[in-house]
Amino acid sequence: MIKTPKRRTRTTISISEDILSKVDSLVDGLSIRSRSQAVEYVLTKALSDKLSTALVLAGGKPSDISIDGKIKFMVQIGKKALLEHVLDHLHGFGINRFIVYLDYKKEEIVNYFSALSKPYNITFINAERASGTVRPLLMAKDYIRESFLLAYGDTICRVDLGSMYAFHKDHSSIMTIALTSVDEPKKYGVAVMEGPKIRNFVEKPKSKVESYLVNSGYFIIEPTIFSYIQPTDKSIERDILPRLSRQGIVYGYPFQGLYLNINKRLDIEKANILL
Repeated sequence: MIKTPKRRTRTTISISEDILSKVDSLVDGLSIRSRSQAVEYVLTKALSDKLSTALVLAGGKPSDISIDGKIKFMVQIGKKALLEHVLDHLHGFGINRFIVYLDYKKEEIVNYFSALSKPYNITFINAERASGTVRPLLMAKDYIRESFLLAYGDTICRVDLGSMYAFHKDHSSIMTIALTSVDEPKKYGVAVMEGPKIRNFVEKPKSKVESYLVNSGYFIIEPTIFSYIQPTDKSIERDILPRLSRQGIVYGYPFQGLYLNINKRLDIEKANILL
């Protein structure tokens, strides 16, 4: 379906210099190219509905989520644990309600956050052991009533969630994935695009790579996703995404900016420099 461009009306307003300076600072020459676009962006962001809930996955097999004998979500980066950095970062985009999935070393994480005073709410959902990424999604079902963000607890992306959410709503998407480009896509979930849609998704491809755009670990999802989950599904990345992509109902939102996925000691050193 071809969408009709929205009509724009020229207007004149008076605005204080300090606010105008902040508006001008948004002009990056890429996604926002002019003062007019910056003003429209700020107004759209202020007036539109916003994401307020996030499901954050902070579990996994011990061999997959340990760095130097320590669970990676609790690795200190500066004065904070990695998971604390992730939640604080997402809160900066207006997320104030977190559902955090835990399994291995869950008591350590719960105790850590119990001692903190945060301006957002955290609900922990727990399992005894890791069993894929679909199970945490199903466990969170009773807490979800509206559009929500699903994020990996070991990843920080400087993607504009406000713009991504507007894109998601504009396309009436069931699921929108933030995509970034990497040098070694075979280590990630690779998305093959057809316009704004993802037409194929392959988790850690073994053979030919068709794209350098990969899943960054941030998804905006509608509650209707639960009606698409099949009883045999265990992995969002290996089961649900490939199937829904082939149906043409998953959209991709490419972005440029910081992408930090913490898997090894070198990643921690990099994060200590960038965060």
